[in-house]
Amino acid sequence: MAFYLGFFATMIIFMLLGRVTMSSVWAWLGVVMLALVAGLRYETGNDFLPYKTIYAGDYSAGQVEPGFLLIRAMFNGLQAPFWLFLLVWATATLVLFYFFVKEYFRPAIIPIAYYMSRFFFIRDMGQIRASLVCVTCMLALKFVYEEKPFPFVIIVGLSATIHISALFFLLIYPFWLLFRKINFKWTIGFLFLGAAVGFVAPKVLSVVIVHTLPRYAPYVTNAHYLSSSLFDPVMLMQVLICITGFYILKRDMISDTLIGGKDKFKLLMVVYLFATLTLLSLSQLSTVGGRLSTIATTTETIVLPTIVFSVMPKGTRTLVMVGVCGVIFVLIFLVSGAYRTFIPYQTVF
Repeated sequence: MAFYLGFFATMIIFMLLGRVTMSSVWAWLGVVMLALVAGLRYETGNDFLPYKTIYAGDYSAGQVEPGFLLIRAMFNGLQAPFWLFLLVWATATLVLFYFFVKEYFRPAIIPIAYYMSRFFFIRDMGQIRASLVCVTCMLALKFVYEEKPFPFVIIVGLSATIHISALFFLLIYPFWLLFRKINFKWTIGFLFLGAAVGFVAPKVLSVVIVHTLPRYAPYVTNAHYLSSSLFDPVMLMQVLICITGFYILKRDMISDTLIGGKDKFKLLMVVYLFATLTLLSLSQLSTVGGRLSTIATTTETIVLPTIVFSVMPKGTRTLVMVGVCGVIFVLIFLVSGAYRTFIPYQTVF
């Protein structure tokens, strides 16, 4: 546990120094540290042993998407050990994430630190394919904003060869075209509608999946993948963030000095609304809803810091973000019991 507490404390120090100096050096140091922790782990995290087995060639047809297998084959062709594959994968994911966040928020170390608290352990140390796909799809948002569907579809399509869930992200483009002028009142209405759909849609979807996609039937029939509650703490947090984000848009409170501007923030909020509605409408199918919404939820790494830096007094913004990162780290990593999967932390060396 001491390792992870020190890891978190170091990232917070980088965040404070990055805010004071406004230098990208601290963001790069954060990326390097995250990549090393995720890439040099040994038998740590939910995905280590399964992917080690796949890397060794022990997998069944259809178990893993062809894009991932192609990359695996390239590393195998070079006779690279699994730890090097894991390190390169983590480095590529986190470097690409840096290029995403720097377009929307500065200093970039702040959303990077929040990413560590919120998503790092679930993705980069638990679902490496999903982590890379989430980042590449975030980079594709540039083409949604510029209304260039072809490169958007190409990037998302290639991402789907690594993790099939990326195909669901294709809906972002028409969703943005339809709702880019959505206002605060309509947002509240859609959230209520999403909650109402959450009572019905899971039952209908369960029947459809069982009869048409039996491979995925356990995700809608096994209690391990389901939720008996319409709301959980993470979902309630997303709803609150979504409402607050659209409220500060309504009040024109966006701090343009720290982000890419009001219009770009509006894009991220519409994408975040899409993620929140997906979670609400599939609330009882917790695993399905989480996997379909997780890519769009990545925008939270920009949305939440933007909210904090737009509504809080200047002298308190960074300290509030430290507090937010601390609370999320405790909830996601400690209170949830996730830390048991990562203790002790072991490296390949």
